[in-house]
Amino acid sequence: MEWEQRERRFDMEYPDYEFYVVNQKMNRPVDGDYVERFNIFQNWLVADEVFKACKKHLRNKKKFSYDELKEEVCQIIMWQEWSRYEYECSVAPAFPKDEKEFKKIDCYWQAEPNIEVITDMCLKRTKEYLKVKKNKLTK
Repeated sequence: MEWEQRERRFDMEYPDYEFYVVNQKMNRPVDGDYVERFNIFQNWLVADEVFKACKKHLRNKKKFSYDELKEEVCQIIMWQEWSRYEYECSVAPAFPKDEKEFKKIDCYWQAEPNIEVITDMCLKRTKEYLKVKKNKLTK
């Protein structure tokens, strides 16, 4: 897909997907607050691909089962938010004795154990979104 097409898609509307993880703020603030709650769906590619996968599942549940949807959502999040600097941070005990106690985590590492919850939420919000959109079009 050409960049111009991707840029135009940025303005598209998506269901209100939300799943928050801990992440570092990319722009280092003056006040020293480096940690933020980050919605993994702020990455519009994640929102776009998950939306497409949910619509595909809703169109034909026999050809694209719930388990396949869950795997697809997992792969989409991994594809965008696994081992990329902007989605990584270090965690350690409150009073670390040395740097070996720090562990690098990323947004995918935090989301992966919750893939079923994320998939359920996305599917539910996609259904609601499509229902409202359909009602607007029929009025």
